[in-house]
Amino acid sequence: MRQLQAEDLLNLRSVGDVRTSPTENRLVFVEEWQDAEHNTSCQRIRTVIDGGSPIDLTQGTSDSHPRFRPDGRALAFLRKTDSVAQVWILPLNGGEALCVTHYPGGVDSFSWSPDGQSLAVVGRVKRDGAIGKSDPTLLPLRERHTSEVKVITELLHKFDGDGYFDPYRPNLFTVALADNNRSDQLTHHPYRVSEAQYMPDGSAIVFRSRRGDDYDRGSDEGLFSIDLISHEITELVSPGAQAFLIAPDGSLVYSWEDPATIGYDQPRLYTRPRGATEALPVAATFEYPIGNEAINDVLSPAGDTLVWDKPGESLFALISQQGSVEIVHISLASDTVAKITTGHHVISSFARSTTTNELYAVITTSSQPSEVYRLLDGDKEQVTTMNASLTSEVSFIAPDYFQAQTSEGHSVDTWVYLPPKSYTEPVPGVVEIHGGPMAMYAHAFFFEFQLLASQGFAVIASNPRGSRGYGASFCSAIFERWGDRDWADIETAVDAACERHPEINQDALGVGGGSYGGYMTAWIIGHSNRYSAAVVGRPVTDWVSMVGSSDVGWDEARRAGGKHPWEDDSWYRQQSPLTYVEQVRTPVLIEAQEGDLRCPIEQAMEYYTAIRYLNRVPVRFVRYPDEFHGMSRNGKPWNRIHRLDEILNWYNRFLTTQPL
Repeated sequence: MRQLQAEDLLNLRSVGDVRTSPTENRLVFVEEWQDAEHNTSCQRIRTVIDGGSPIDLTQGTSDSHPRFRPDGRALAFLRKTDSVAQVWILPLNGGEALCVTHYPGGVDSFSWSPDGQSLAVVGRVKRDGAIGKSDPTLLPLRERHTSEVKVITELLHKFDGDGYFDPYRPNLFTVALADNNRSDQLTHHPYRVSEAQYMPDGSAIVFRSRRGDDYDRGSDEGLFSIDLISHEITELVSPGAQAFLIAPDGSLVYSWEDPATIGYDQPRLYTRPRGATEALPVAATFEYPIGNEAINDVLSPAGDTLVWDKPGESLFALISQQGSVEIVHISLASDTVAKITTGHHVISSFARSTTTNELYAVITTSSQPSEVYRLLDGDKEQVTTMNASLTSEVSFIAPDYFQAQTSEGHSVDTWVYLPPKSYTEPVPGVVEIHGGPMAMYAHAFFFEFQLLASQGFAVIASNPRGSRGYGASFCSAIFERWGDRDWADIETAVDAACERHPEINQDALGVGGGSYGGYMTAWIIGHSNRYSAAVVGRPVTDWVSMVGSSDVGWDEARRAGGKHPWEDDSWYRQQSPLTYVEQVRTPVLIEAQEGDLRCPIEQAMEYYTAIRYLNRVPVRFVRYPDEFHGMSRNGKPWNRIHRLDEILNWYNRFLTTQPL
């Protein structure tokens, strides 16, 4: 077996969004890989029929979002060409896929009508709703040469990963397949739509959106229905709605989280009978969030969070619990929750076969990239082997997983990845801090951890207070203040890891992370000299400027006692790592993305400028153009590799004697 290298990222495959046919023993899934030549991620749809081997179903290099027609005779999917995605339909009894939409800004998502004759499509158009390609050379000179000017009047006018909202906004359309793919627009600017499903009787469409006078004062969405005859729009669920299902009688089952908590609570399940004015909680005593809260850097194409078992009576759901993501079965009649899976793993998508009643799931572990499995009674059978080539060359490391006990009585889930060799001398350590903070490290494959461990570093990762997957009170414990309880938990995990593994050199420890992890790293080195090197990734360093520059920064006033920095900046200054920059004595690598709209690059610029001006410690600033906040997970592959090598070289420089 050879040593893992950063460029092995190009050899990894991930799978996701598994779906089953409604009429035959067939499943489809999306495979994703990295194209080194074109510096991009590629996707295609593959299928497994009657338990056979996976075969290619589509031939594109950017095919995703597979959805079977209700009769199972065709598959609709998204194919990206000319940088935007459109809906294509592939007959499964033979024939070529045909494009059925032509929205100038592309398609975000779609769903089939119950009779399979129409689609509900979330398509992006300009304010005039025009469909089809336009020739920019035909525009008047003034308009042609000012087309990229942004005129902004809304509070929420951009979103990380999506960009600035104009000129194209996602609206709801129907596409009549039997009528020459006629497109009818149902919603209009300035509102945005993110997901849509038909009512089972086909009379209306339920969609997620934010509407009303305060539509631009938050990103949380409610659920609405639009009658397909009268086009009357009715609000069903207030903002905070996430995944949803529609029962045969039109009742809703959905996950919802109070926007006032700005993520420091957890999504819970509710049901709303059709025509009712109030929702009812489902399994109200269940302590863990609905959905996948796991963080890793090799993403699987997302699937559904909620899947019907017996429509209207029971369903399956993904839940996040103590570093694992599991499938549970929820009975609406008895209001009970039962685990279907249990283990040290993360399930990112799953599907139930209506022909065999079997469950299929995409599963990853700390030492195994994602693959599709068929779930058996208490066991599982592997269906795909997408990463067999790489795993035959490289042995991935299974971490030591344990709970570090705190002096306050709670435990902190901790993972230690040790280098795969005998220890003739102490091993340098790297403490990794996850983003969010409302997320969790998990029993999921993390390429960066594997790389660092393979290259000789002990990696210590933990879920301090503020993480999800441990109950609402654990997550909300740091609502008003970062850098206190969370930092104490991180240090408890580090101390326990070093005591448990005395081969870790406590005099050669590094610390790093991205987003909130970048914030915590900057906070720690502004308050402690324990660490010999630091990597501050896409951080928050100055809450005052963050409020006005981040896509949703103004919401932090909820954590600051309701005060904005122009009213009272004391909380913002006290909570900003920039305030403590004069105390930094740790060499710092700063990496950030120039297109980051969540933690804008000016946060990294301010921090770098201060450290470089003070000139007390080595500092290096790496900027990645044309990348959003999530570059380490879904950015251009060569940028991701460059970042990994920068991190590895920095730790080698200050924690080891190895040449760069």
